[in-house]
Amino acid sequence: MRTQRLVVLALCAVAASPAIAATCEELMATIEARIRANGVAQFTVTAVDHAASAAGKQVGTCDLGRKKIMYLRAVPPSRETESAAAAPAASSASASASRPGVITECADGRVIRDGSCKK
Repeated sequence: MRTQRLVVLALCAVAASPAIAATCEELMATIEARIRANGVAQFTVTAVDHAASAAGKQVGTCDLGRKKIMYLRAVPPSRETESAAAAPAASSASASASRPGVITECADGRVIRDGSCKK
């Protein structure tokens, strides 16, 4: 009796899985709506074969795992040169500003930040 229940439950789960799986178009529309809600104006969302390599970030799968959904944010052409020039300066400034100081406990019990225990 117990095995019969398990078989029925397993068959119900298998039969319901295609109904639960969203189509690629529905899932891509949902992802696009979320991206737009975050304020991104120019982007592409595409579905490619799971084994294929594609540019962008994988944000989901569809077609029962046979396809992956890729997101690629587009940069307007006029801003590409500005962002490329500003990127190295911004990354070095933010790296030094966000790096926490190194805290050291000296042998005499003092605790110092970004320094040496030598007197």
